[in-house]
Amino acid sequence: MIDLNFILSSTNGKLLSGNRGTIFSGVSTDTRKITKDEIFFALKGDNYNGQDFIKEAFDRGASGAVVESVLPDDLNGKALIQVPSTLKALGDLASAWRMSFPDLKLAAITGSNGKTTTKEMTWSIVSLKHKTLKNTGNFNNLIGLPLTLLELKSEYTAAVVEVGMNDFGELRRLSEIARPDIGAITNIGHAHLEKLGGLDGVAKAKGELVENFNEDNVFVVNLDDPRVKEIADRLKCQKITYGINAKEAMISASEIESSDFSNITFNLNVQGSKLPVRLKGIGLHNVMNSLCAAGVALSLGCDTAQIREGLERFTPTQMRLQVLDTPYGFKVINDAYNANPDSMKRAIDELVRLKGEGKAIAVLGDMLELGETSEYEHREIGKYLSASGVDQVIAYGSLAANILEGTGNSISGFHVGTHQEAAKMLIDTAEPNDLVLVKGSRGSTMEQVIKVLLEE
Repeated sequence: MIDLNFILSSTNGKLLSGNRGTIFSGVSTDTRKITKDEIFFALKGDNYNGQDFIKEAFDRGASGAVVESVLPDDLNGKALIQVPSTLKALGDLASAWRMSFPDLKLAAITGSNGKTTTKEMTWSIVSLKHKTLKNTGNFNNLIGLPLTLLELKSEYTAAVVEVGMNDFGELRRLSEIARPDIGAITNIGHAHLEKLGGLDGVAKAKGELVENFNEDNVFVVNLDDPRVKEIADRLKCQKITYGINAKEAMISASEIESSDFSNITFNLNVQGSKLPVRLKGIGLHNVMNSLCAAGVALSLGCDTAQIREGLERFTPTQMRLQVLDTPYGFKVINDAYNANPDSMKRAIDELVRLKGEGKAIAVLGDMLELGETSEYEHREIGKYLSASGVDQVIAYGSLAANILEGTGNSISGFHVGTHQEAAKMLIDTAEPNDLVLVKGSRGSTMEQVIKVLLEE
């Protein structure tokens, strides 16, 4: 429940109409999901203006709205608040709401790869000790994060959120909104190069999350990533370090083993203890994610027993190295949620490692937001496929055609124009012992290939 005066003071908004005693049941930015007595923030985008939907919001039960310009219509006593920017006002309100819970500890996780998995692992651990809020789906941006924080209630004692970006300044603003006590950058990789340029640009943008950290904050540091380490070296804050190769890491892993499609086992070395851990799912890189999660959990007061239990009860999320059986006898690794050059290589490694006696088949879509390096990065994936031991590649999308060029015809390769065509090719050529990887950027919607396979 949020009262109108709190919103006015948080956003420096101007009350155009309505009663200052109004109390709202929540905040919404989507009239399709609005519920009774919520306040509607009329956000603007490149192709829409939320102010066009004010009447619909009120018809669906909203008690008020935050807008950028005055409405000419009769509001029948509805509360109307005017601000220069509804997006900034949403963030300002969420920040004020978050700070109204001074005892709550908040951890924010970013990185080019693994931030969602790490967030879910961290929540799995921390929720054993705290009532813990987390964001879901893609609620990790300048709209989703504020909406998540506005779900905070007095019973929560911790929050674990992932934050994402694709341009400079976004993580700075997200950090300003969330006011994290703990921050983690899983890694610096080849993602969002279109706006950020090279890896140094990615590091600069990711570093915005923790640039204002001081002695009251904790930075969970991946010592195996030199660019993350460089960011940490510049900060005067508390640090918890982790890594597999860095001998000086406070949290590390040893005796890593994975022999099938169900789990990975390793020893987690933390606080002088060696904890045997069995992670569900595949993906050796998830060991690094678990080390990061353990570091965040430690900073939130979790003990080693809770860390082990939390990691072992973690369940991989959909479309992230999810192994599925098909009616045709072959298995599919569904890693269709997103892709960049680094995550593509990791997925190819898993495909080859687990292929067994059958063929390894990669069905790959476009990798987006790579800017002027796009064609080069796709060709590099082709070269990586050729050297990796993959037996066949099916490319979908105009950019993915460069993958085939990169293979130099050293392996069997096909370019398809539709998801259905890719699925049909698998049905016609894949055999029961084969293993298929399906991966591409979100805009490639590669899960449609798997949908066809499972519907047949």
